Amino acid sequence: MSPPEQNPSWLGRYRLSARIATGGMAEVYLGRRIEESGQRGPAVAVKRLLPHLVSDRRIVQMFLNEARITAQVHHPNVVTILELGIEDSEPFIAMELLEGRSFAELRAEAAERGQRVPLGVTLRVLVEACRGLDAAHRAVDEAGRPLRIVHRDFTPDNIHVGVNGAIKVIDFGIAKAETLGSGTEPGTLKGKFFYMSPEMIVGKTVDHRADIFAAGVMLYEQLCGRRPFTGLNPEEVLSRIAEGRPRPPTAFDPSVPHALEHICLTALHREPEARFESLEVFTEAIESVGGQAEVATTEQVAAYVEQLFPLDRDPKRQALQRARSADPSDSGSQAPQPVLDVARAMASRASSPQGPTQPLMRPPASIATEKSLPPGPATLPPEPATVRAEPRARPSRRLLPIVLGAVLALAAVGGGAAWLLLRPSVLPAERIATAEAASSREERRSALKGIAQDESATAQELARAGSLLLEVGGHDEAMEIAEAYTRRFPKDVEAQLLTARAATELRMGKRAERAIEDATALAPGDVRPALALAELRERQGDVSGAIAALSKAYEKRPKDARIAPRYGRLLSQGGKLDEASDVLSAWTKDHNDAEALAELAFVRYRQERVEDAASLLKRALRKAPKLAIAHYYLGAILFRQGDTAGAERAYREADQLAPDDPRALSARCQIHARQGNASAVAEAKRELTSRFPDRAEALTAQCKPTD
Repeated sequence: MSPPEQNPSWLGRYRLSARIATGGMAEVYLGRRIEESGQRGPAVAVKRLLPHLVSDRRIVQMFLNEARITAQVHHPNVVTILELGIEDSEPFIAMELLEGRSFAELRAEAAERGQRVPLGVTLRVLVEACRGLDAAHRAVDEAGRPLRIVHRDFTPDNIHVGVNGAIKVIDFGIAKAETLGSGTEPGTLKGKFFYMSPEMIVGKTVDHRADIFAAGVMLYEQLCGRRPFTGLNPEEVLSRIAEGRPRPPTAFDPSVPHALEHICLTALHREPEARFESLEVFTEAIESVGGQAEVATTEQVAAYVEQLFPLDRDPKRQALQRARSADPSDSGSQAPQPVLDVARAMASRASSPQGPTQPLMRPPASIATEKSLPPGPATLPPEPATVRAEPRARPSRRLLPIVLGAVLALAAVGGGAAWLLLRPSVLPAERIATAEAASSREERRSALKGIAQDESATAQELARAGSLLLEVGGHDEAMEIAEAYTRRFPKDVEAQLLTARAATELRMGKRAERAIEDATALAPGDVRPALALAELRERQGDVSGAIAALSKAYEKRPKDARIAPRYGRLLSQGGKLDEASDVLSAWTKDHNDAEALAELAFVRYRQERVEDAASLLKRALRKAPKLAIAHYYLGAILFRQGDTAGAERAYREADQLAPDDPRALSARCQIHARQGNASAVAEAKRELTSRFPDRAEALTAQCKPTD
């Protein structure tokens, strides 16, 4: 049987049921190959380019390159390519159907819950993914010649973790094989720059050891909770990668096993020759550590994925289930539950002390730690047996109005009585007034306790209650109110903004982003969502992202006091001196803003306009004599001008005004080091260690003479 030529639900011999994913370049459908005889193949994933990219030669080349290279690798830890086809000049790839999430999504979801992926799970993911990639490194063509495949984009986004615990390397779109070429144009930096090896950055020849470096980055992120190379912008990050001097993981977490630290730093070595010989050796080293670095089992990985992304709450898995239901070949049937989950559910029921009909309970997410993996997914109890009742006699038609009236009357009386019994003893407005007058954090929290569940609270009252709690650090309670507010008033932009603020404080990045997106959609002209996004990005250490968010707000309202000074400050911190100068100059021209004047002075200082900087700081200090940052910047200027005593006084003043900021004390220590005053240096180092124990090592290391 031949599919209709114009039927959009067909691509080649594949019948497409429904779209299950969309990315920046391609979309993926659930499909099934139908032979001319009518024979049906298994369900597969069919990947096709987005329509507007089909005419882009470079993109098509990358797309074809992915299929050609991946098809050369046959390993259970590499996604299987079934067919590369072309239909009406449109290329497509048919590949095995995967159900699960990327490793990046696992890490992001865990981070949103305030957790880190358990060490054992991460090690299992890395070990299995490296086995698949090692097979790619060793792949040969039909003549037995080495293909020398290099992935060049080995990142958490390109590792798939299945609901059954299977790990697959995916997306060889920018990979290179010696005999097949590359999908990108020569001279282009490949991959996500955080995972690029030093040789990739400086343009040297790249081989399989670049992928070993990327594996080392992922291991470092797990051990330290941060990347090995960071900076305020991509250029700074790339420079630090090229330098190749990551701090040892034990500097951040002394409990990291030394064997695992050695493995990590070996993989991250600046010189490829000093790294592991192969990913096989890398994985063997990881598996040999044991103890607290014991590699998790496949079953434990599956259980962890189920805990983070249960079917009843995961839109991606639900989309796949709907696509399966829409497949005519599976009409009327549900997607089968993974065998692993069924076996786990049966075992749990069999061991239950209350018998096999006892429903399985899901533990709270908060009890999942790195040292204890959650049990299997929750399973619904069986449907109760149907009881057939004897038919009842129907009331006569004449009695129906009387009966109905009586029922309504009783309902009204009962409802009124229930309201009288259950209504809150204190109205929301009274709660808020009490909270506003409270003198302590606990009093305010106590006054507002339970307001989220009070259905009589108005939108304005919920917004005010949430803000009051955020002011005193009641972030969890504010989030509870925000969720209730959003549920009751989903079209209220204030609800979304409150959610974004609370989620940002709780470091729930994905939740904050969703709320900001919803707020932007509800109020496209409102600058507050952009301000919320800037706050989120700044908290995440993403200065470039914060600048981008504020740039959009600044375009709309360049004279807004919430935007211009902050935008100028971030531009200054990001090293964009000319842009910072323009923004801050325009603002301070009409506003005698001490902080903005001080920041503009610091910009001028770095532009080698020292006299202008000194004049601006005098203006700032006349306006705000107790502005600590102005005294700190003044110290830097005086030191540049050779006035060491004046710089010392300015730094002391800044330190007294802002004792929680170590910069002024650290600068004083550097002045003493430059002067060769050993006793003063020792005293400053002792004070740094005493006041800032968590950062003492880094701060005291800076206490050395400057050029």
